[in-house]
Amino acid sequence: MEAVAQNPTDFEDEKMSSINHAELQSHLSFLLRASYRQQYSIYTELDFEFASGKTRPDLSILPKRKADWLADEIVVQDVPLTTIEILSPEQSLNSLTERIYKKHFPAGVKSVWLVIPTVQTVSILLPDRRQMNFAAGVVKDPVTGIELNLSDIFEG
Repeated sequence: MEAVAQNPTDFEDEKMSSINHAELQSHLSFLLRASYRQQYSIYTELDFEFASGKTRPDLSILPKRKADWLADEIVVQDVPLTTIEILSPEQSLNSLTERIYKKHFPAGVKSVWLVIPTVQTVSILLPDRRQMNFAAGVVKDPVTGIELNLSDIFEG
């Protein structure tokens, strides 16, 4: 696939990062790869172009793919099974959930984790608008079967 220059406004609704955001993104990436790398490919900050719009989730979980170091993709067309979004300090919860329901689910994403750092919670959103909220214990995704301890995600 040929590399295409990106227009900075393509992802204008995306958030700015912070130290806590980066810490959580690192924790989640490490935890997911440690337990699920044989089953899934886990990516951070990957740009997707769906029919429903362009988006850059904090983490994306796709069926296992073999890395091809000779051919790269700048903007990915494949649809992740699950995306993970971490609420940033300058981002509103409404704008983030709106993006999830307008871009992720219409594209075929099966579940979205919404991580809220300030209250140390994870909500798993599903396309039918059901959601599971986790404030303690084990976060379990009904789509992928992925399970992570909330205390590991928010490890200090």
